[in-house]
Amino acid sequence: MSAALGAALKKIAVALLSDPKTLKKVLSVVLTLLVAIIMPIAAVIAIFSTDFEIDVSEFQRLAIQNLTPEQQADLQFIEDTGNEIQAALTARGQEKRLKEALVLFLFALGDFAHEPGFVEKLAGCFVEGQTHAELIAAVNNAFGTDISLEDFEKIMSFVNRQIVDVARSQLGNVGGEPYWSWYGFPSRVEWCACFVSWCADQCGYIDSGIIPRFSGCEQGAGWFKARNLWQDGSATPASGAIIFFDWLDENGIQDGSPDHVGIVEKVENGRVYTIEGNSGDACQQNSYPIGYFEIYGYGTPKYEIGGTENDSESSSPVEGA
Repeated sequence: MSAALGAALKKIAVALLSDPKTLKKVLSVVLTLLVAIIMPIAAVIAIFSTDFEIDVSEFQRLAIQNLTPEQQADLQFIEDTGNEIQAALTARGQEKRLKEALVLFLFALGDFAHEPGFVEKLAGCFVEGQTHAELIAAVNNAFGTDISLEDFEKIMSFVNRQIVDVARSQLGNVGGEPYWSWYGFPSRVEWCACFVSWCADQCGYIDSGIIPRFSGCEQGAGWFKARNLWQDGSATPASGAIIFFDWLDENGIQDGSPDHVGIVEKVENGRVYTIEGNSGDACQQNSYPIGYFEIYGYGTPKYEIGGTENDSESSSPVEGA
């Protein structure tokens, strides 16, 4: 299985194991695949807050050994189909949509997966620039299904929100010492970017190249812009986006450069809800109208497929607000 497919399925596995209601909807063989073969045991341990050591290779060997022949065949079919979906999307220039396709395959279209032409039919539902509503309409039309847009978006939000959960767990911290000291600073700096980087690191997003390690806002925004992972401040962001601000200075002027950064928690009723470090020297939740004039823009991490190795470290540390 390719690294990209494995990375996408890991995000789904984390979401599944974090939400009991969603967990009940999944066949045991799918969970066996995700946990035993794809998902690092360290992530399983972190989710269940268990403090013990496991031999990962032995764990995987025993898990596979205990599968019935029928389950092993199902497991192989899931892996093979996932690889075929990845190849079909890549051929169409839609490789960034792998996560959405896997969610549809695993959660909604299992009854169709053995039909001839399934992979091409699914891949054909993906076109550039479409919304989730347009995607679900295309899938329902192609397969004669009645997939709920609301249910699909709930699952996608579970998949994407790991960094939001980490950030939320830090609410109330004052002074930011865990974040700026983790970054390597010997004393307090303006630590909003260190906070975002720390949260990303807890999710493995820095090592996988999804979010950079940065301590300066201009540095971080530049990383996203250089990779075409950027939305301007008028956009409606997704949960997990990295939000940058350009504050008015003491003379009521914006200088066109980012001064502050946080994490988008959610968007509801025309407002962007955020979790920000160094907001009044604390980790706090804030909210702003969509398109608020001091929102500089959004970094849009590729949570679905990961980044590239050795691409996650920005240049030398730069202190940022």
